[in-house]
Amino acid sequence: MDQPKTETILRMLVLLSGGARYTVSELAIHFSCSERTIYRDLYTMENAGFVLDRTQGHYSLNLCPEEAKKLHRLLHFSEEEAYILYRALEMVKGGTSVSEQLVRKLNALYDFRALSNLSRKPEIEIIHTLDEAIRTNKQVNLHSYRSSHSETITDRIVEPFEFLPEYSAVWCLDLFDKTCKQFKISRIEQVYVLNSNRQNQMLHRVPFTDAFRMSAFESLATVEAELSLKAANLLREEYPLAEKYLSDLDVSGTLRYLLKIPVADYHGIGRFVLGLQGEVKVVGPEEFKNFLREAQKKMGL
Repeated sequence: MDQPKTETILRMLVLLSGGARYTVSELAIHFSCSERTIYRDLYTMENAGFVLDRTQGHYSLNLCPEEAKKLHRLLHFSEEEAYILYRALEMVKGGTSVSEQLVRKLNALYDFRALSNLSRKPEIEIIHTLDEAIRTNKQVNLHSYRSSHSETITDRIVEPFEFLPEYSAVWCLDLFDKTCKQFKISRIEQVYVLNSNRQNQMLHRVPFTDAFRMSAFESLATVEAELSLKAANLLREEYPLAEKYLSDLDVSGTLRYLLKIPVADYHGIGRFVLGLQGEVKVVGPEEFKNFLREAQKKMGL
């Protein structure tokens, strides 16, 4: 392939990955070439492993993590660009930062052909059914939902309204208590679409989601803790949205960091703290200290 053609395909990949859709004639005008050339370039992209979405004659590029890595190698992203892209695709689950805006834009590029390339194929049918219910404004029965919070397996009658990035979970209004909750796709046995339409759209809203991917209608508390360098590094790597709540501590001779972060639930940050015994010193609040003591008792610590 000659250099000019390579540059055209690279530019086209960038254009098609931006979220907008283009017809072949629009692409031909944009790149000053024939429609036949555009068809050939689109064929080349698909042979290279990229997934193209064709909707009513309009084209866009779907990105799953593996395709994103190929695009990274092809376009030579800077380290900073690659960091944001991969964190957005693989780790970010909530928040209100620029990273969340990016992940939502990238998430809009997924469809079920792209998802079928992932390792979660048994979940595709569930995602598809939920997507249909959202688009047709239907209530659904989440059959045999396995709840870690209540430690029960029950049917949940809900109104689904929005997926989380990467389709790891779906936001629904639980009709039992009329509250918006996050339901993990992997914990749903099966989805049955009901005949009844959604009736509570005014209540559909995504609650506050903390950096540890826990959600509530509002912040439960602000946790304050001192972290070692090891704990601070793991926090940045596993929960990138928490980094902005970290600051250096002026402790002579040691590298210590202060974490002061709002949380929606103690379970998320609790798992992080309990997994780093001796690396995190909790300052407050007292309710969180009590939560940790109870959790340690259950663990036999």
